[in-house]
Amino acid sequence: MKQVRTTLAEVAAASGVSIATVSKVLNDHTDVAETTRRRVQQALHDADYRAPRRSSRRPERVASTEPTIEVAFPEWQNAYEVAVLDGLTSAAEAEGYEVVIGPRVRGEQIDFDPQALRRSGRAGAIFVTVDASRDPIKALSDTGFPVVVVDPVRVGRTQCVSIGATNFTGGVTAVEHLLSLGHRRIAHAAGPVSVECSHARLAGYHSALRQAAIEVDDTLVTHSLFTYDGGRAVAARLLDRPDPPTAVFAACDEIALGIVEEARRRSIRVPEDLSVIGFDDSFLASRSAPPLTTVAQPLLEMGRLAVRSLTQLIAGDVVATRHLELATHLVVRDSTAPLGGSGGVGAQRGVRESVGRS
Repeated sequence: MKQVRTTLAEVAAASGVSIATVSKVLNDHTDVAETTRRRVQQALHDADYRAPRRSSRRPERVASTEPTIEVAFPEWQNAYEVAVLDGLTSAAEAEGYEVVIGPRVRGEQIDFDPQALRRSGRAGAIFVTVDASRDPIKALSDTGFPVVVVDPVRVGRTQCVSIGATNFTGGVTAVEHLLSLGHRRIAHAAGPVSVECSHARLAGYHSALRQAAIEVDDTLVTHSLFTYDGGRAVAARLLDRPDPPTAVFAACDEIALGIVEEARRRSIRVPEDLSVIGFDDSFLASRSAPPLTTVAQPLLEMGRLAVRSLTQLIAGDVVATRHLELATHLVVRDSTAPLGGSGGVGAQRGVRESVGRS
């Protein structure tokens, strides 16, 4: 008869601590109180716990018992998600968890089997920018499996915890900055219409304009994917207008950088002819030319908070709220400037046409 091996979860339950704490004791981490360490060691002894063996050429790695968190992303080259992953992995290491990158999310299709994930022994799962209202994520969270979603496309009625930012307030902040520089014809390069954060940032844009008693021109609002190419396509539509905007609020840094590039290709100067502001403050924002003014999301902290929330769920602790929003703030760099002097894109276009006719 095959002997059933005691699991870390069973030892954790017996000693009244989290799986991560049991892992830390097994791996001789120093950040465990001595009384807790002795209690866990006694539970391990009583259960006759034996760490699972792994084949390895390095003996010191054979008995590794770190509990594992599954993480799934839709992209691998998006600067936003790189920053979130950085915060997530550093927090996981501090908590005694290993991180395994799961299947790539393709659009709204999430390619994994919820039952297989449960059987895999993962302690929990974190998903980034996915639709939490759809199966299989909903199926996972509704059955009690610990799930946290960072910046969800939609939340719906799932039982997972979600981590986001103050998108509405960030949208207001972006437009108020452009208004303070004298801009009145402000376009919004919005994200996809199906995404909740896009709606919130667009609502912030509308609110700031109305507060300034400026009539909202819906033709200045365009939607695209959160991509560089999406930004270039949006810029082409806006800058081809006979009455182009003098400033653009982009729903993310990737879109903003696409707008800046399309303007450059048309010999439209940023910020002298066109002010551009992004949203995220990814590492690309400070390295662009010109450096990008943007609304900063606390991306590293969002990743860290996702891990902390997940460890609470794994431990069976009560989570105070199912949706957490972290504050955004404005970072002013060189891609925005006061309206005036050159007169904006329209004036520059008139100068070029006049020169062409002379």
